[in-house]
Amino acid sequence: MGILALIGSGMLFALFAAVVLFVLINMSSRFALIILFLTPLLVIFIMPGTSIAFLSYRHMLLANGLVPINNFHILLMLWSTLIGIILYTEFLTWYLAKGTKMKKREDG
Repeated sequence: MGILALIGSGMLFALFAAVVLFVLINMSSRFALIILFLTPLLVIFIMPGTSIAFLSYRHMLLANGLVPINNFHILLMLWSTLIGIILYTEFLTWYLAKGTKMKKREDG
């Protein structure tokens, strides 16, 4: 049962990450951030018992049983990674746009 729960959680989190990255690439980084934050919040408000049970499911214990790894920890890791990617693309877009404006000033 434990390995099936890990595979199911991994598939759900991978689908969530794929949707956010798809929106980031094809639509907007701000819309991707909105989806990143509102999807888990809406699920918690719509199905509080099921979502809390899912997020608190413990997959493993590290450090001789002192550190539990729950789905909530995996969600936080996914959030921080995706926020880093989104912020990096925003900064890179801003920097590249600023560089082209500086070149136009030098040329013109």
